[in-house]
Amino acid sequence: MDLLNLLNKVKIQTLSFEKHPIAKLDDEMKIHYLNGLSLVAIADGSIHEKEKEYLTLLINSFGLSDEILDSFIEFAQNPDEKAILEMMKAFTNRDIKYNFIIDAMNIAYIDEEYHENEKAVIQHYFEMFKFREDEIKDLKDIYDMFKNQDGNRLFRYFGKQDKYDTYLIKKELFEYLLDYYNIDMAYELQENEKRVLDFEFFKPTKISIINGNEIMVKPVNNEQFCIFLNSAFVNKEIEFNGDGNLADSKTKDVLMNLEMSDIKFEKNEFIVKNAEDEEKKVTGINIKMIYKFAKWVSEYNNEKYGLPNFDNNLYMTDFKYPMFSEFYYYSSRGYRYTNSSYCNSDYFHGYSTDMGDYDYSTNKDYLSDIVGFRLVKLPEKSK
Repeated sequence: MDLLNLLNKVKIQTLSFEKHPIAKLDDEMKIHYLNGLSLVAIADGSIHEKEKEYLTLLINSFGLSDEILDSFIEFAQNPDEKAILEMMKAFTNRDIKYNFIIDAMNIAYIDEEYHENEKAVIQHYFEMFKFREDEIKDLKDIYDMFKNQDGNRLFRYFGKQDKYDTYLIKKELFEYLLDYYNIDMAYELQENEKRVLDFEFFKPTKISIINGNEIMVKPVNNEQFCIFLNSAFVNKEIEFNGDGNLADSKTKDVLMNLEMSDIKFEKNEFIVKNAEDEEKKVTGINIKMIYKFAKWVSEYNNEKYGLPNFDNNLYMTDFKYPMFSEFYYYSSRGYRYTNSSYCNSDYFHGYSTDMGDYDYSTNKDYLSDIVGFRLVKLPEKSK
């Protein structure tokens, strides 16, 4: 053995996965786990050195002696039917089957050749452990994210989608792989926030904005608003009052009624109630909350934003937006299209681009659910 191979072997023997879920289980479960993975490693006819290294990494992580590797290689060469049945019974109804599949894929791909026999063995495991089709798809997607070190997609899956009840595969199961693939979820969180809050603006041609030059293409949505709410809550700028509404921590003024929104407070965090509602317009807020959002996002993006005001011939055009005076008038009086005491996305008596022929004069007390609030970029001199 040359020096480099010797040093590499020593390095592998000293490495281990932190937080691997199997490490907490008894030795019998660890043996089942490693036996099953050894069958994947030998499926293409031989066990590659990189596959042995990965098995050794797992052995170290589980607190077993690295000398036991030979027993797993021997099992792979002469598999025992009874041991395989015991493994199937042990894993079928436990979350560790998710880890088992991902580790199996790691071994199958680690020599950079995904052999047909390795693929067939993993497919048998899907069937043995009674995975649903949606779970199989998710696991294959998760592995691809790790293999490609796609931190953005991993964040979107683990950082957001696991908050919804339809997703069963949790980040906690795979934290050991974040370090292995050198993926920083905290960094990805920051980068995702930047992406979400990177608003698109345009300059209207048919109306004149009095207090700015450009207006948001789309209304502020629930996903964007949750980032703001979480920041404001952590910094104790907002709080829950006795009625369960969100209020200003200093003035105690009510700012938002969550029941009238698509947002909920769960596990000490504001999240969207359903994944499909993330891009919907924010509802259940009043003008004071809008001011807080505009101030916060101005500091976050280092640009000055405000509510739009337009010239007086707004209603003579066929391209209409809600403006500050309308929002202030209706929200301050608590109007909402359901005549509730709070406004929501419907708090504006305004129009979207496809409502050009809407008759403003006969509908002054109706707050359209078509329109949400947009911000404008304020000119440099306003900074």
